[in-house]
Amino acid sequence: MEKDSVTMVKKIALAIVTMLIIAYVISVAVKANFTQIKTESAALMTVSDSIPATGYFIRDESLIRYDGSGVISYTVEDGDKISVGEPVAKVFKDSEAASDKRTIDRLEQQAANLEQLEETDKTVMQAPDVIDKSISTNLSGAKINASKKNFTEADKCINTALYSINQRQLVTQKTEGFSDKVEQLKEKAEELKKKYPSYGKEKSVLSTKTGYFSSVIDGYENYYSTADIDSLEVGSLDDSKLVKKDIGDNVVGKTIVGVYWYIACEVSADEAIQIKNAYRLSVDIPMTNNHNISVELEEVKQKTKSSRAVVILKGSYMNKDMINLRKEDIAIVKNTYEGIYVPRNAVHEQSVTEEVTDQNGVTTTETKTVEGVYIMIGNELQFKQIVPLYSGDGYIICKQNPQPEDLVTHDIGLLKAYDDVVVEGANLYDGKIVERTSNQTG
Repeated sequence: MEKDSVTMVKKIALAIVTMLIIAYVISVAVKANFTQIKTESAALMTVSDSIPATGYFIRDESLIRYDGSGVISYTVEDGDKISVGEPVAKVFKDSEAASDKRTIDRLEQQAANLEQLEETDKTVMQAPDVIDKSISTNLSGAKINASKKNFTEADKCINTALYSINQRQLVTQKTEGFSDKVEQLKEKAEELKKKYPSYGKEKSVLSTKTGYFSSVIDGYENYYSTADIDSLEVGSLDDSKLVKKDIGDNVVGKTIVGVYWYIACEVSADEAIQIKNAYRLSVDIPMTNNHNISVELEEVKQKTKSSRAVVILKGSYMNKDMINLRKEDIAIVKNTYEGIYVPRNAVHEQSVTEEVTDQNGVTTTETKTVEGVYIMIGNELQFKQIVPLYSGDGYIICKQNPQPEDLVTHDIGLLKAYDDVVVEGANLYDGKIVERTSNQTG
């Protein structure tokens, strides 16, 4: 009896061990099938294939001088295009007179705007919601321009916002007109004018050249001019010419003469070939937040095909951030690619076998290798092919709308923007049921 009891205990223990082993095997099988993965959304992205360089900006600069006394008040902004004989500044006896002149101009502009509103037929005015959008946009524009010290543009935004506010008053019948307000504005302007017998007869400072205006004088004017381009060679682009000059106290601004400016930079032989072969060139200037500025290849100065070269680029776009550049880190953009961003570690290969019939009607079996990614649909993986457009450091930009002839096979679907792409996971295959990790992205 005791022997039978021992045998029963052994059988029970063996059964328990067997069940534990089976449970372990099932657990392993389940975990193998429900692999935890990480995903990212396949975002649209634009990247540039570019060459970094140190750029020396070349332009012809003509100084604008004024030998009289008084306070200078500029009538144009840095970066504005000006013509020969055009006023770039007015001269006032003191800062108070200059300030009063700006106030008079503002009062007269406000009065003119109100008179224009009163003459406008109310039936052709904009709806209140459209006017509200204009008010919001111009107030934001005024804030942005003021933060950039672009005060002329900020004033324009404020005047437009005030115009829209008054227009809304008329449209919503909160007022019947602005006659009284117009009269008040004109009276204030006339009172200020009486303070200055010479009002409206202020001296003007005129441009002597046609080009772009700048009020900034740094002493390095014409450190490289267009006349120097022919003599530039490898090794000659350095800071030896960056010697500050004493230009005198009577300089009030300068004209960047002509339409075009130039950038000179030194590059390797391989980079020179890439620039020569580029279909379209542009320049990024990161420190000024100027991107994709269109330029032309003016000249490549190179002694032999294997030697370093000096590249001369020509451009015409101008704004206040660019007009005073001397030496800047730039990127010469050879091409720009827009497509679907995919991390390189998310790309896999899959073989597909297809029957191919040639022009003679002969059918053969052909095995092709397809590049693609696994995407998550619910808890199931699907393999989608990709058509690479550009390969970068650790990533690939894929065509968003490839042509049928770009596809390796038509039996496998194509990756679409914002698909959930698997970027981390093991033992992946089409149709697999998986489990996401809690920290997946995208």
